[in-house]
Amino acid sequence: MLPMNFNPVNESLRAYNEYRTTYPDVEIIGGMLWDTVQYVSAASVALQFFTATRATPDLSNMDTPSMLSNNKGFLIRAVRFRVQQVPRATTRAADGAVQTGALDNIAQLLNTGFFQLMIGAKPYIELPLWFVPSGDGIAGTIFGDGDNPTTGVIADYATNGVPAPDNVLSLSQPLFIAPMVNFAVNLRWQAAITLVGGNTNLQVLFDGDLMRPVQ
Repeated sequence: MLPMNFNPVNESLRAYNEYRTTYPDVEIIGGMLWDTVQYVSAASVALQFFTATRATPDLSNMDTPSMLSNNKGFLIRAVRFRVQQVPRATTRAADGAVQTGALDNIAQLLNTGFFQLMIGAKPYIELPLWFVPSGDGIAGTIFGDGDNPTTGVIADYATNGVPAPDNVLSLSQPLFIAPMVNFAVNLRWQAAITLVGGNTNLQVLFDGDLMRPVQ
C-alpha cells in the first residue's frame, strides 16, 4: 500500500533530480579531456601533458594551458594512454633477434615508462606506464611479404590495448580538478628509446564528468 502522502509528481521530480544535468549555476555532463605530445625518437626521456594549447582539436581540447578556466571543473573517472602509430614496413630480423616495428615500439615505451598525474603540487597517480591502457595490454598484427622467409620485409601495426571503450584505467576514487588549479601528466623513461618510424605522437585522455556554466 502506498503511503498517504505519496505524490507521483513529487516522486518523478525526485528521480529526475538524481540525474539532472543542469543546476542553478552549472551543468554536469559526461566529458573527456585529452592532450597529445610528440615523443622524439632517441631523445625524449620526459614529456608533460596538458600544459599547452594545441593547434587542432584532434591533438587537445585544452583551452587554457595547465589548468581549466575559471568556469570549468572536471571529475576524472578513468585514464587512457595511446601511442599513435601507423603501419610501416621494416626489415625482417634474424632468428632470435628483436623484431623492430610498431609492436616493439609500444613494448619499449610501456615496459620502461612511468606515469604521474599532478594536481596542484601533489602527485595523485603514480604507476608504471604499462598499467594505463588505451584498451587492455598490447594488441597488434604482423605480416610478411612472402617472397623470402628469412630476408623479406615485414609490416606490423599495434596499439597499447584492444580498442574497447571499457578497457581503461578506472579509478577507485574519482579525482576532481577544480577551476584554475594547475594539473599535468608527466611521463618519464629511464633512457631515450629509438622508435621505428621516428617521432611518434603520444596521447593521454581522461574520461569523466565536465562541469561548466549553464548555457
